[in-house]
Amino acid sequence: MSRDGSSVVVVDTVGSLLAIIANSIQDALRILMFADKRTWGSPEFEQLRLLEETLDEAKRDFQELPALVNGRFYYENDRKPDSLDELRELCTRFQEHSQNFKYWVRTGGSIEPEWAAETRWLRRELHRAQCRAARRIHDDLEGSSSRPRCLGALIVHRSQKRLHSHLSQPQYNPSRPQRQQQQQRQHSQRDIPPITTASTPQSTLQNGEIVACNTTGKFQRLGPENRDIAFACDFCDGFLVWEDLRSMPSTRQHISASSTSMHENWAATGFSHPRSSSNPSTNGPSAEPGSDVELEDRSHKPSFQTTITARELDTETDTELRGEEKTIIFPPVAIANHLPPDPGEWQAPLLCPLCDEYYYEEQGDGDMDRMRYTQDEHGFESVAALQEHFEWTHGSLIPGLANVTSKTSSCEVM
Repeated sequence: MSRDGSSVVVVDTVGSLLAIIANSIQDALRILMFADKRTWGSPEFEQLRLLEETLDEAKRDFQELPALVNGRFYYENDRKPDSLDELRELCTRFQEHSQNFKYWVRTGGSIEPEWAAETRWLRRELHRAQCRAARRIHDDLEGSSSRPRCLGALIVHRSQKRLHSHLSQPQYNPSRPQRQQQQQRQHSQRDIPPITTASTPQSTLQNGEIVACNTTGKFQRLGPENRDIAFACDFCDGFLVWEDLRSMPSTRQHISASSTSMHENWAATGFSHPRSSSNPSTNGPSAEPGSDVELEDRSHKPSFQTTITARELDTETDTELRGEEKTIIFPPVAIANHLPPDPGEWQAPLLCPLCDEYYYEEQGDGDMDRMRYTQDEHGFESVAALQEHFEWTHGSLIPGLANVTSKTSSCEVM
């Protein structure tokens, strides 16, 4: 009640609801911290660790996401109905989750193993709810007639631009040539070849792209018999699907330190699922239905690329055991250019990054005007459709791509 006797209406905001959720997590943590740990086993300590990680991730998201939408003021005071509905539901779930631990302390006994799974689920949903709230604010701030890219796509795109600009800057160390000459003289005297341990700009760039992708969403198995790999964006809930893919590659086909070449090189090499499963050791680890697939954060060859053995297999047998080699879109390229899905749809459309930066000349008043090409705002409906566009329109950018034909087809493009 206010001083004049009128009731005060409390208006929920993103910030107020997140504070309620944080208090519920802290209540559960406080209960476990002051509980008698003499009879604890591994489930109790695991539950404590999960709650601590959930609170840490929620705080980290609350600190980092507002920077993407012009500051904390917009984020904390946002009152979009969709965001508030999602957070209200999570408030109720977290309060019920915290209440379970109060009952457990009173009754005693072992902790329920199902609570750990519920904590993981709530942590994941809270992260996604915060990401979606930030994306809705971003879409409103754009305020343009054109359809904006997803905020998750912009995060990956900005990461690529920062890495490109960082790698393009000359880093000159005056003492480095002198030290190299001294080391070479020492090695030459001992007849020992010099060993270089410096990381390459290409590996630095690709690792940075991969880290940005893994923090924007998750890769998971999808489709009949889990033969496809999909990327689920945390910001728009859109899916990008690579069909019939055994494992997600972590390197491009042709690596170059040039920012332009890296941008134009959209292709990566993957393998389809083998047609024969007679040799399980060559088929790689089996995936459970709906299991997550992490895009490997490393610069060397992916694990699905087998090494050459003394016993060479013929082409047909090799395809049956190892899978057919195929060209796919490098995941960071697709993720950095996806749009939020249309209402009622689950697949995220994509824009072509090369067409987005294409300019053409048009006759103006006496001079030629440089015009920017405008893409269809609806984009390409799937990853496969964008790859078909790449191959037909920008295929000359990938050396040897025109010579890549399907092993299952007898047709040949002349």
